[in-house]
Amino acid sequence: ISVFVYHFCIWIQPPVPGTTWHAPSVDAIVQFGTSGVALFFMASGLVFYPKILAGLRGVSWPAFYISRVFRIIPLIAASTLLITLIIAFRTGARPDWDYPRAFLKWIIAFGQVPLLGEFEAGRLNAYVLWSIWFEWLFYIFVVPGCAAAIELMRGRLPTWLLPVALFGVSKALVAAGYQASILPHLPIFAVGMIAYECRQRVRLVAFFRKPAVTVLSVIALLVAVWTTPTPYGVSLPAFVLFFVCVTCRNDFWGAFRSRSSLVLGECSYAIYLLHGIVLSLFFTEGRRFLSGWPTEWLPLLMPLVIVIVVLVAALAHLAIERPAIRLGHVLARLVSPRRRVEPRV
Repeated sequence: ISVFVYHFCIWIQPPVPGTTWHAPSVDAIVQFGTSGVALFFMASGLVFYPKILAGLRGVSWPAFYISRVFRIIPLIAASTLLITLIIAFRTGARPDWDYPRAFLKWIIAFGQVPLLGEFEAGRLNAYVLWSIWFEWLFYIFVVPGCAAAIELMRGRLPTWLLPVALFGVSKALVAAGYQASILPHLPIFAVGMIAYECRQRVRLVAFFRKPAVTVLSVIALLVAVWTTPTPYGVSLPAFVLFFVCVTCRNDFWGAFRSRSSLVLGECSYAIYLLHGIVLSLFFTEGRRFLSGWPTEWLPLLMPLVIVIVVLVAALAHLAIERPAIRLGHVLARLVSPRRRVEPRV
């Protein structure tokens, strides 16, 4: 939802809503986008750290990658087809011999190249696939690489040293000027792994569930969002504190235990992938309706558009994501009949 707010604000930038596409000048609005993705990466580090702890020999890697493919790609493919139809409707263009190559790049998140000759096709989904590409790099290199390191450490060193070292080394390399590929995001993935280690320690869980720590984490998060444009710098400790609190089952006065929060969690991937399409239709096809609205009034429409996005995402989750996840689970079990298939996520 925070990423949606960020892209909504991009769409309503003057002089004419929808005619520009660049980051807003207000740090707090930029933080809504960058911090949402950072928390997404932290969650990935948390969820897949048990596979790392299992080691190379403790995971059925064919099953793991089959489950990832069927969890991620089907909805990207469906959204890319929808974007293709929208471009065809708007421009009258039709697929050519280059379209299959472009479509493949989109569904594996390798790059949002032009579709049907539309150079700004990526605007239709708010260019969100860049983060999915880093997810793939995390699955392909970081998870098995760390699992191999755990094999070497087992019985010799405590496991928490691995994510701490990953955080420290990657941070040091970034500070030294190395910005290649996934490297700037490795500390964020490492935070998720560290949060998992914290959750395994009873005293730390009790500490991070204290009311005083809860209040402190909320205040720190609000200050970080409103004073800095990115969670990767001085505001990172605030996001770490908040994420560790959540990981240690701090439900923030019941907010994360409510049915609405659980539903949003279930369809959050669909919200992330599809909200840009809804915004594009709303501000492009709906421009005639919006032309009479002063730009400063357009934020009043944000709750309405959020409701539409969540409804579309929920339908996509039920119609596309869940069947694909079940199919991936079946295929994973087939390729690894003698191993216990990892829980679906």
